[in-house]
Amino acid sequence: MYKRPATVETRPSWGTPPAVSVMRTWKTIVMAAAAAGCSGTAPAGTAAPAPVPADPAVEAAAVSSTALRNPVEIVFEWRISERETRFTGKGVARIAGNRARVDLFGPRGETYLSAVLLDRELRLPAGLEFVPLPPPDLFWSVLGVFRPPAGVELVASRADGGSRRLEYRSAGDRWQYRLDDGRLTEAEWTGAKEGRRTVQIVGYHPRGVPEKATYRDWPAFVELDLTLQEVREVEGFPDDTWTIARD
Repeated sequence: MYKRPATVETRPSWGTPPAVSVMRTWKTIVMAAAAAGCSGTAPAGTAAPAPVPADPAVEAAAVSSTALRNPVEIVFEWRISERETRFTGKGVARIAGNRARVDLFGPRGETYLSAVLLDRELRLPAGLEFVPLPPPDLFWSVLGVFRPPAGVELVASRADGGSRRLEYRSAGDRWQYRLDDGRLTEAEWTGAKEGRRTVQIVGYHPRGVPEKATYRDWPAFVELDLTLQEVREVEGFPDDTWTIARD
């Protein structure tokens, strides 16, 4: 389910009517730099590791150390920024194994958007193709879970003290990941057609979920911030949790 936000904060624009900007924001794939921080110069991303043989053991360790052992329900604050427009609210994420659901709510509790991720399949309400959420592989990264990108070759890996770096390449696309002390801290996808998209994580809760995650779609000038409020371990979720309303 998706509804247009009832209220937005506006900033001085470059001649684009607010209504047009709002629609462009919600039709661009999110979680690019926020207007306030968009200076035209991107901060340094994940440094490319020196060319070294790919070690599947480094990949396997990254998968294991970031996996959530028990189902969790996460409550967070969210903010989406796009040039002169900003939206804020609260949200809930439910994660169990290879399944995740995210619901975004507005200031009065109205639902803005619901999405379900089944492994690497992102399910949305009918008629929605572009939403303010990352593509599936980076979706998992925002949740602090490392999943190797599907169908992409691991070409380099490095283990340096408590830091781990992995690089994948396929048909002009490059994926880079960094883990520190077993926790995912950076992820970057530079697509031959899509451009650069990044995830940065600052801090982790003892239960293994990020305290703050930022997703940026650089070409689209869009940024999504998620700030943790509460996390609960649960026994599980009802089956209909993973069903999206189609009306």
